[in-house]
Amino acid sequence: MAPGHSPDEDHTIVFISPQSDTNDMMRRRLVEHVELGLIHFLTDRGVFSDLKVNFTGTISEDEEVVEINDPWNSWTFEIGLSTSFSGEQSRDNFWLGGNLDARRITNDWKLDFSYRQNYDRRTFRNEEDDGSTSTDIFTTENQNFTGLIAKSMGDHWTVGGYTRVRSSTQNNIDLSIGATPSIEYSLFPYNEFNQREVTLRYGLLGSHYNYSETTILNVDEEFLWRNELTFRADFTQPWGGMYGWADAGAYMHDLSKNRVNMGFRVNMRIMKGLSVFFSGRYSLINDQISLAAGELTEEERLLNLKQQATSYNYGGSIGFEFNFGSIYNNVVNSRF
Repeated sequence: MAPGHSPDEDHTIVFISPQSDTNDMMRRRLVEHVELGLIHFLTDRGVFSDLKVNFTGTISEDEEVVEINDPWNSWTFEIGLSTSFSGEQSRDNFWLGGNLDARRITNDWKLDFSYRQNYDRRTFRNEEDDGSTSTDIFTTENQNFTGLIAKSMGDHWTVGGYTRVRSSTQNNIDLSIGATPSIEYSLFPYNEFNQREVTLRYGLLGSHYNYSETTILNVDEEFLWRNELTFRADFTQPWGGMYGWADAGAYMHDLSKNRVNMGFRVNMRIMKGLSVFFSGRYSLINDQISLAAGELTEEERLLNLKQQATSYNYGGSIGFEFNFGSIYNNVVNSRF
């Protein structure tokens, strides 16, 4: 008879799911690992005669430790491309967007590089009095590249820096290139991030700006230093979770040119199957240094083709989700 098990006995099986796995593939592989892990606790249940195990791999008696051979050296990549279009007799809309991401995350280093691009074209056709047709085409284009290199300095400190490259017809930026040396402190050890996380980061951004048009400050290009302070708080609890953040930044040559962004999101489980969520954000804006001089045309204002002066913006959302029904139905049926 197999010996019994102590209530405090632990048995660990490592489960690794590639990012290329779909949610269904991840779920199925996780269930398989859980089932195999439970076998260890059945040795004193008298059910071994009803169990069958089919091993399809190979075991080398000369190797006691299995080394993981990762040809990608912990790098992961993502490439995306999407488009949308619509139209009618008097107008057409076309949008194209793409992204490229590369990241490598280990216990000691975090490297994260991201590129985003989108192109938006709107076409309007007008019938003239003489029967002819005139066409007006309006386009906006934005490109952003960000790079992060961070080195762990223990359970609570991280040092590193960001690099940022940007162009935006909407924001009057022909090209902006900047770098941000940064230091971050975590109130809790970083390995507790899946339960609680509170971090404070300070960075000093140096950027060179080339503007598409002369700005309201009568500048075509300039180099500026900017202080940046970022606060993040994220808590995950059995009843749900909450996330809050605040960013503050000011240009060193003129501290009145500043911006404060803040926001939060809360997910709350009210009862079994019922959960609610709500979020909000608010920004105080005093740093629109790239605003183009001169008045906006009616088209630029109505179609939001160019950045408009504002001292704030805000947004929010609220909703609920209610799930009910069989807890045993996990069948996937793709018909219709």
